[in-house]
Amino acid sequence: MIARLALMFFLQNTVNGVLVPMFSVRLEDMGFTPWQVAMCSATNGMIAMAAPMMGQVADRWLPPNRCLAFCGLWCALAMVGIAFAKTYATMFAATLIFWVGSVPMSLMCSSIAFSLLENPERDFGKVRVWGTIGWMTPPWVLLVWNKLMGWDTHAPMTTYLFLGAGLALGLGAFALTLPATRPRSAGVARVAPLAALRSIRGTTFYCFALAIFGWCLVHPFNVQGTPILLKGLLTDAGGENAAGWLPAILTLGQINEIGTMLLFPVVLRAIGKRGSMILGLGAWLVTLLMLSAGQPLGLVIGSLLLNGLVITNFLMAGQVYLNGEVTGDLRASVQSLFFTVQGFGLMAGNLVFGALRDAIPEGDFGSDLPAIFFIGAGITGVIYLVFLVGFRPGAAGRPLEA
Repeated sequence: MIARLALMFFLQNTVNGVLVPMFSVRLEDMGFTPWQVAMCSATNGMIAMAAPMMGQVADRWLPPNRCLAFCGLWCALAMVGIAFAKTYATMFAATLIFWVGSVPMSLMCSSIAFSLLENPERDFGKVRVWGTIGWMTPPWVLLVWNKLMGWDTHAPMTTYLFLGAGLALGLGAFALTLPATRPRSAGVARVAPLAALRSIRGTTFYCFALAIFGWCLVHPFNVQGTPILLKGLLTDAGGENAAGWLPAILTLGQINEIGTMLLFPVVLRAIGKRGSMILGLGAWLVTLLMLSAGQPLGLVIGSLLLNGLVITNFLMAGQVYLNGEVTGDLRASVQSLFFTVQGFGLMAGNLVFGALRDAIPEGDFGSDLPAIFFIGAGITGVIYLVFLVGFRPGAAGRPLEA
Protein backbone atom coordinates (compact mmCIF):
# COMPACT_ATOMS: atom_id res chain seq x y z
CA MET A 1 0.00 0.00 0.00
CA ILE A 2 2.87 2.39 0.73
CA ALA A 3 4.10 2.03 -2.85
CA ARG A 4 0.66 2.77 -4.30
CA LEU A 5 0.17 5.81 -2.09
CA ALA A 6 3.66 7.01 -3.07
CA LEU A 7 2.68 6.80 -6.74
CA MET A 8 -0.51 8.72 -6.00
CA PHE A 9 1.44 11.59 -4.43
CA PHE A 10 4.01 11.50 -7.24
CA LEU A 11 1.36 11.94 -9.94
CA GLN A 12 -0.58 14.59 -8.00
CA ASN A 13 2.49 16.75 -7.46
CA THR A 14 3.78 16.43 -11.02
CA VAL A 15 0.54 18.07 -12.17
CA ASN A 16 1.08 21.08 -9.90
CA GLY A 17 4.83 20.97 -10.58
CA VAL A 18 4.15 21.61 -14.26
CA LEU A 19 2.19 24.79 -13.55
CA VAL A 20 3.35 26.50 -10.36
CA PRO A 21 7.17 26.96 -10.35
CA MET A 22 7.37 28.90 -13.64
CA PHE A 23 3.87 30.41 -13.59
CA SER A 24 4.85 33.97 -12.63
CA VAL A 25 7.74 33.99 -15.13
CA ARG A 26 5.46 32.73 -17.90
CA LEU A 27 2.90 35.45 -17.25
CA GLU A 28 5.53 38.18 -17.11
CA ASP A 29 6.98 36.91 -20.41
CA MET A 30 3.46 37.19 -21.87
CA GLY A 31 3.34 40.87 -20.87
CA PHE A 32 1.05 40.65 -17.83
CA THR A 33 1.33 43.42 -15.22
CA PRO A 34 2.36 42.57 -11.62
CA TRP A 35 -1.25 43.00 -10.50
CA GLN A 36 -2.52 40.67 -13.25
CA VAL A 37 0.09 38.07 -12.28
CA ALA A 38 -1.03 38.41 -8.67
CA MET A 39 -4.71 38.01 -9.53
CA CYS A 40 -4.08 34.87 -11.59
CA SER A 41 -1.90 33.45 -8.79
CA ALA A 42 -4.55 34.26 -6.17
CA THR A 43 -7.03 31.86 -7.78
CA ASN A 44 -5.42 29.05 -5.76
CA GLY A 45 -6.41 30.68 -2.47
CA MET A 46 -9.87 31.65 -3.73
CA ILE A 47 -10.71 28.00 -4.32
CA ALA A 48 -8.96 26.69 -1.19
CA MET A 49 -11.35 28.72 0.95
CA ALA A 50 -14.11 26.33 -0.17
CA ALA A 51 -12.21 23.30 1.15
CA PRO A 52 -14.77 22.45 3.90
CA MET A 53 -17.32 21.63 1.21
CA MET A 54 -14.77 19.30 -0.36
CA GLY A 55 -14.23 17.63 3.02
CA GLN A 56 -17.99 17.23 3.40
CA VAL A 57 -18.15 15.46 0.03
CA ALA A 58 -15.36 13.01 0.92
CA ASP A 59 -16.47 12.33 4.51
CA ARG A 60 -20.21 12.07 3.88
CA TRP A 61 -21.13 11.64 0.21
CA LEU A 62 -18.50 10.05 -2.09
CA PRO A 63 -15.42 7.86 -1.55
CA PRO A 64 -12.26 10.03 -1.70
CA ASN A 65 -10.70 7.96 -4.48
CA ARG A 66 -13.67 8.67 -6.78
CA CYS A 67 -13.43 12.38 -5.95
CA LEU A 68 -9.73 12.19 -6.84
CA ALA A 69 -10.49 10.53 -10.18
CA PHE A 70 -12.95 13.28 -11.09
CA CYS A 71 -10.44 15.97 -10.06
CA GLY A 72 -7.79 14.43 -12.31
CA LEU A 73 -10.06 14.65 -15.35
CA TRP A 74 -11.07 18.20 -14.43
CA CYS A 75 -7.45 19.36 -14.07
CA ALA A 76 -6.49 17.80 -17.40
CA LEU A 77 -9.14 19.84 -19.22
CA ALA A 78 -8.22 23.01 -17.33
CA MET A 79 -4.51 22.58 -18.12
CA VAL A 80 -5.33 22.52 -21.82
CA GLY A 81 -7.25 25.76 -21.32
CA ILE A 82 -4.22 27.36 -19.63
CA ALA A 83 -2.03 26.30 -22.56
CA PHE A 84 -4.27 28.18 -25.01
CA ALA A 85 -5.00 31.22 -22.81
CA LYS A 86 -3.40 34.40 -24.17
CA THR A 87 -5.26 37.31 -22.51
CA TYR A 88 -5.57 38.20 -18.84
CA ALA A 89 -9.28 37.36 -18.76
CA THR A 90 -8.86 33.90 -20.30
CA MET A 91 -5.79 33.12 -18.16
CA PHE A 92 -7.59 34.13 -14.96
CA ALA A 93 -10.60 31.98 -15.87
CA ALA A 94 -8.46 28.99 -16.86
CA THR A 95 -6.35 29.04 -13.70
CA LEU A 96 -9.43 29.49 -11.52
CA ILE A 97 -10.99 26.44 -13.17
CA PHE A 98 -7.74 24.50 -12.72
CA TRP A 99 -7.63 25.10 -8.96
CA VAL A 100 -11.27 24.03 -8.63
CA GLY A 101 -9.91 20.55 -9.40
CA SER A 102 -6.39 20.80 -8.00
CA VAL A 103 -7.17 22.01 -4.46
CA PRO A 104 -9.51 19.10 -3.66
CA MET A 105 -7.04 16.80 -5.44
CA SER A 106 -4.42 17.68 -2.80
CA LEU A 107 -6.98 17.33 -0.02
CA MET A 108 -8.15 13.91 -1.22
CA CYS A 109 -4.59 12.58 -1.48
CA SER A 110 -3.90 13.51 2.15
CA SER A 111 -7.22 12.08 3.31
CA ILE A 112 -6.68 8.80 1.44
CA ALA A 113 -3.17 8.44 2.82
CA PHE A 114 -4.18 9.09 6.43
CA SER A 115 -7.08 6.63 6.07
CA LEU A 116 -5.05 3.78 4.59
CA LEU A 117 -1.75 4.08 6.48
CA GLU A 118 -1.55 1.97 9.64
CA ASN A 119 0.86 4.41 11.32
CA PRO A 120 0.64 7.88 9.73
CA GLU A 121 3.27 9.49 11.98
CA ARG A 122 5.78 6.82 10.94
CA ASP A 123 4.82 6.29 7.30
CA PHE A 124 3.30 9.55 5.99
CA GLY A 125 6.73 11.00 5.25
CA LYS A 126 7.66 7.89 3.26
CA VAL A 127 4.77 8.35 0.84
CA ARG A 128 4.69 12.16 0.85
CA VAL A 129 8.36 12.35 -0.19
CA TRP A 130 7.34 10.98 -3.59
CA GLY A 131 5.17 14.04 -4.00
CA THR A 132 8.31 16.13 -3.66
CA ILE A 133 10.06 14.00 -6.28
CA GLY A 134 7.02 14.45 -8.51
CA TRP A 135 7.17 18.23 -8.05
CA MET A 136 10.86 18.22 -9.04
CA THR A 137 10.46 16.15 -12.18
CA PRO A 138 8.63 18.58 -14.53
CA PRO A 139 11.16 21.45 -14.17
CA TRP A 140 13.98 19.12 -15.25
CA VAL A 141 11.86 17.97 -18.19
CA LEU A 142 11.35 21.64 -19.09
CA LEU A 143 15.10 22.30 -18.83
CA VAL A 144 15.90 19.52 -21.31
CA TRP A 145 13.06 20.66 -23.53
CA ASN A 146 14.31 24.25 -23.51
CA LYS A 147 17.80 23.11 -24.43
CA LEU A 148 16.56 20.99 -27.31
CA MET A 149 14.48 23.94 -28.55
CA GLY A 150 17.42 26.34 -28.40
CA TRP A 151 16.37 28.00 -25.14
CA ASP A 152 13.17 29.42 -26.67
CA THR A 153 10.86 29.22 -23.64
CA HIS A 154 7.57 30.15 -25.30
CA ALA A 155 6.81 27.21 -27.59
CA PRO A 156 8.05 24.53 -25.13
CA MET A 157 5.94 25.93 -22.27
CA THR A 158 2.73 25.41 -24.24
CA THR A 159 3.57 21.80 -25.08
CA TYR A 160 4.80 21.32 -21.51
CA LEU A 161 1.32 22.17 -20.24
CA PHE A 162 -0.09 19.39 -22.42
CA LEU A 163 2.26 17.06 -20.53
CA GLY A 164 0.62 18.25 -17.31
CA ALA A 165 -2.80 17.46 -18.74
CA GLY A 166 -1.69 13.92 -19.55
CA LEU A 167 -0.33 13.45 -16.02
CA ALA A 168 -3.64 14.63 -14.55
CA LEU A 169 -5.50 12.06 -16.63
CA GLY A 170 -3.09 9.39 -15.41
CA LEU A 171 -3.74 10.33 -11.79
CA GLY A 172 -7.50 10.18 -12.34
CA ALA A 173 -7.27 6.68 -13.81
CA PHE A 174 -4.93 5.47 -11.06
CA ALA A 175 -7.23 6.80 -8.33
CA LEU A 176 -9.94 4.34 -9.39
CA THR A 177 -7.58 1.45 -8.53
CA LEU A 178 -7.19 2.58 -4.88
CA PRO A 179 -9.34 1.08 -2.10
CA ALA A 180 -12.58 2.99 -1.62
CA THR A 181 -13.16 4.34 1.89
CA ARG A 182 -16.91 4.39 2.37
CA PRO A 183 -18.24 7.72 3.65
CA ARG A 184 -20.49 7.56 6.70
CA SER A 185 -23.92 9.16 6.70
CA ALA A 186 -25.75 7.50 9.60
CA GLY A 187 -25.13 8.03 13.30
CA VAL A 188 -22.69 10.87 12.76
CA ALA A 189 -22.76 14.65 12.50
CA ARG A 190 -24.35 15.57 9.18
CA VAL A 191 -22.03 18.55 8.59
CA ALA A 192 -18.59 16.98 8.93
CA PRO A 193 -16.44 20.17 8.79
CA LEU A 194 -18.35 21.70 11.72
CA ALA A 195 -17.92 18.51 13.73
CA ALA A 196 -14.18 18.58 12.98
CA LEU A 197 -13.91 22.21 14.07
CA ARG A 198 -15.74 21.51 17.34
CA SER A 199 -13.28 18.71 18.03
CA ILE A 200 -10.13 20.78 17.77
CA ARG A 201 -11.06 24.35 18.70
CA GLY A 202 -9.04 25.99 21.46
CA THR A 203 -6.02 28.22 21.96
CA THR A 204 -3.57 25.73 20.47
CA PHE A 205 -5.60 25.31 17.30
CA TYR A 206 -6.13 29.06 16.94
CA CYS A 207 -2.38 29.68 17.25
CA PHE A 208 -1.79 26.93 14.71
CA ALA A 209 -4.33 28.48 12.34
CA LEU A 210 -2.75 31.92 12.77
CA ALA A 211 0.71 30.52 11.97
CA ILE A 212 -0.54 28.71 8.87
CA PHE A 213 -2.39 31.84 7.74
CA GLY A 214 0.71 33.98 8.32
CA TRP A 215 2.94 31.60 6.41
CA CYS A 216 0.48 31.47 3.50
CA LEU A 217 0.18 35.26 3.55
CA VAL A 218 3.92 35.54 2.88
CA HIS A 219 4.46 32.37 0.84
CA PRO A 220 3.26 34.03 -2.43
CA PHE A 221 6.10 36.53 -2.05
CA ASN A 222 8.42 33.56 -2.49
CA VAL A 223 6.45 31.68 -5.16
CA GLN A 224 5.98 34.74 -7.37
CA GLY A 225 9.08 36.70 -6.46
CA THR A 226 11.94 34.20 -6.23
CA PRO A 227 11.71 32.94 -9.86
CA ILE A 228 11.58 36.54 -11.13
CA LEU A 229 14.51 37.61 -8.95
CA LEU A 230 16.57 34.57 -9.93
CA LYS A 231 15.84 35.01 -13.62
CA GLY A 232 17.17 38.56 -13.48
CA LEU A 233 20.30 37.53 -11.57
CA LEU A 234 20.98 34.60 -13.91
CA THR A 235 20.53 36.78 -16.99
CA ASP A 236 22.91 39.38 -15.61
CA ALA A 237 25.44 36.67 -14.76
CA GLY A 238 25.38 34.69 -18.00
CA GLY A 239 22.73 35.88 -20.45
CA GLU A 240 19.55 34.16 -21.66
CA ASN A 241 21.21 30.75 -21.82
CA ALA A 242 22.00 30.96 -18.10
CA ALA A 243 18.37 31.93 -17.36
CA GLY A 244 17.31 28.72 -19.09
CA TRP A 245 18.60 26.82 -16.04
CA LEU A 246 15.99 28.48 -13.83
CA PRO A 247 13.49 25.56 -13.78
CA ALA A 248 16.18 23.15 -12.60
CA ILE A 249 17.64 25.57 -10.04
CA LEU A 250 14.21 26.01 -8.47
CA THR A 251 14.18 22.28 -7.62
CA LEU A 252 17.08 22.66 -5.17
CA GLY A 253 14.54 23.24 -2.43
CA GLN A 254 12.88 19.93 -3.20
CA ILE A 255 16.22 18.09 -3.10
CA ASN A 256 16.58 19.24 0.50
CA GLU A 257 12.91 18.37 1.11
CA ILE A 258 13.52 14.73 0.21
CA GLY A 259 16.06 14.41 3.01
CA THR A 260 13.89 16.16 5.59
CA MET A 261 10.89 13.97 4.76
CA LEU A 262 12.89 10.77 5.08
CA LEU A 263 14.11 11.97 8.48
CA PHE A 264 10.67 13.21 9.51
CA PRO A 265 9.78 10.25 11.82
CA VAL A 266 13.12 10.64 13.58
CA VAL A 267 12.57 14.37 14.05
CA LEU A 268 9.06 13.81 15.44
CA ARG A 269 10.37 11.32 17.97
CA ALA A 270 13.23 13.60 18.96
CA ILE A 271 11.53 17.01 19.28
CA GLY A 272 7.80 16.34 18.81
CA LYS A 273 5.25 18.12 16.64
CA ARG A 274 5.70 21.47 18.36
CA GLY A 275 9.48 21.39 18.10
CA SER A 276 9.30 20.34 14.47
CA MET A 277 6.96 23.18 13.56
CA ILE A 278 9.06 25.74 15.45
CA LEU A 279 12.12 24.54 13.49
CA GLY A 280 10.26 24.80 10.17
CA LEU A 281 8.81 28.24 10.85
CA GLY A 282 12.23 29.47 11.95
CA ALA A 283 13.73 28.22 8.69
CA TRP A 284 11.08 30.23 6.82
CA LEU A 285 12.10 33.40 8.65
CA VAL A 286 15.77 32.82 7.75
CA THR A 287 14.78 32.18 4.11
CA LEU A 288 13.02 35.53 3.83
CA LEU A 289 15.93 37.37 5.44
CA MET A 290 18.29 35.81 2.88
CA LEU A 291 16.01 36.80 0.01
CA SER A 292 15.69 40.34 1.35
CA ALA A 293 19.38 40.86 0.55
CA GLY A 294 18.48 40.54 -3.16
CA GLN A 295 21.98 39.38 -4.16
CA PRO A 296 24.46 37.87 -4.67
CA LEU A 297 23.21 35.01 -6.82
CA GLY A 298 24.71 32.37 -4.52
CA LEU A 299 22.84 33.67 -1.47
CA VAL A 300 19.49 33.71 -3.29
CA ILE A 301 20.08 30.17 -4.57
CA GLY A 302 21.14 29.13 -1.06
CA SER A 303 17.78 30.27 0.31
CA LEU A 304 16.14 27.50 -1.72
CA LEU A 305 17.94 24.89 0.34
CA LEU A 306 15.86 25.75 3.43
CA ASN A 307 12.64 24.90 1.62
CA GLY A 308 12.66 21.30 2.84
CA LEU A 309 12.71 22.29 6.51
CA VAL A 310 9.76 24.63 5.95
CA ILE A 311 7.55 22.23 4.00
CA THR A 312 8.32 19.12 6.07
CA ASN A 313 8.89 20.36 9.58
CA PHE A 314 6.21 23.06 9.50
CA LEU A 315 3.49 22.22 7.00
CA MET A 316 3.64 18.42 7.03
CA ALA A 317 3.98 18.32 10.81
CA GLY A 318 0.90 20.54 10.91
CA GLN A 319 -1.06 18.01 8.87
CA VAL A 320 0.03 15.23 11.23
CA TYR A 321 -0.99 17.36 14.21
CA LEU A 322 -4.48 17.91 12.77
CA ASN A 323 -4.89 14.25 11.85
CA GLY A 324 -4.08 13.30 15.43
CA GLU A 325 -6.71 15.63 16.87
CA VAL A 326 -9.69 13.65 15.55
CA THR A 327 -10.49 9.99 15.03
CA GLY A 328 -13.30 8.24 13.21
CA ASP A 329 -14.81 9.67 10.05
CA LEU A 330 -13.58 13.28 9.96
CA ARG A 331 -10.14 12.96 8.40
CA ALA A 332 -10.95 14.73 5.14
CA SER A 333 -12.85 17.47 6.95
CA VAL A 334 -10.11 18.20 9.46
CA GLN A 335 -7.61 18.43 6.60
CA SER A 336 -10.06 20.71 4.78
CA LEU A 337 -9.76 23.18 7.65
CA PHE A 338 -6.02 23.22 6.98
CA PHE A 339 -6.65 24.01 3.31
CA THR A 340 -9.25 26.67 4.16
CA VAL A 341 -6.85 28.61 6.37
CA GLN A 342 -4.24 28.27 3.64
CA GLY A 343 -6.74 29.55 1.09
CA PHE A 344 -7.47 32.78 2.94
CA GLY A 345 -3.74 33.38 3.41
CA LEU A 346 -2.75 32.56 -0.16
CA MET A 347 -5.41 34.74 -1.71
CA ALA A 348 -4.53 37.69 0.52
CA GLY A 349 -0.80 37.12 0.08
CA ASN A 350 -0.91 37.05 -3.71
CA LEU A 351 -2.92 40.27 -3.81
CA VAL A 352 -0.67 41.99 -1.27
CA PHE A 353 2.39 40.95 -3.27
CA GLY A 354 0.92 42.41 -6.46
CA ALA A 355 -0.01 45.65 -4.70
CA LEU A 356 3.47 45.98 -3.19
CA ARG A 357 5.16 45.43 -6.56
CA ASP A 358 3.01 48.19 -8.03
CA ALA A 359 3.83 50.50 -5.12
CA ILE A 360 7.60 49.91 -4.74
CA PRO A 361 9.84 51.16 -7.59
CA GLU A 362 12.11 48.74 -9.41
CA GLY A 363 15.87 49.02 -9.64
CA ASP A 364 18.93 46.90 -10.25
CA PHE A 365 18.29 43.23 -9.52
CA GLY A 366 14.57 44.00 -9.11
CA SER A 367 15.08 46.03 -5.92
CA ASP A 368 11.34 46.03 -5.29
CA LEU A 369 11.54 42.31 -4.52
CA PRO A 370 14.13 42.43 -1.69
CA ALA A 371 12.06 45.15 0.00
CA ILE A 372 8.95 42.97 -0.23
CA PHE A 373 10.84 39.97 1.15
CA PHE A 374 11.94 42.11 4.12
CA ILE A 375 8.31 43.02 4.82
CA GLY A 376 7.49 39.32 4.71
CA ALA A 377 10.26 38.58 7.20
CA GLY A 378 8.76 41.12 9.60
CA ILE A 379 5.33 39.50 9.36
CA THR A 380 6.86 36.06 9.91
CA GLY A 381 8.78 37.26 12.95
CA VAL A 382 5.56 38.37 14.67
CA ILE A 383 3.81 35.09 13.80
CA TYR A 384 6.80 33.13 15.10
CA LEU A 385 6.64 34.78 18.52
CA VAL A 386 2.88 34.15 18.85
CA PHE A 387 3.36 30.52 17.83
CA LEU A 388 6.14 30.00 20.40
CA VAL A 389 3.90 31.21 23.19
CA GLY A 390 0.51 29.77 22.25
CA PHE A 391 0.99 26.47 20.39
CA ARG A 392 0.88 23.63 22.94
CA PRO A 393 -0.41 20.43 21.24
CA GLY A 394 -1.60 17.69 23.53
CA ALA A 395 -2.58 20.04 26.34
CA ALA A 396 -6.30 19.63 25.68
CA GLY A 397 -6.40 15.87 26.12
CA ARG A 398 -7.14 12.94 23.82
CA PRO A 399 -8.55 13.25 20.31
CA LEU A 400 -12.33 13.26 20.07
CA GLU A 401 -14.48 10.81 18.15
CA ALA A 402 -16.90 12.07 15.51
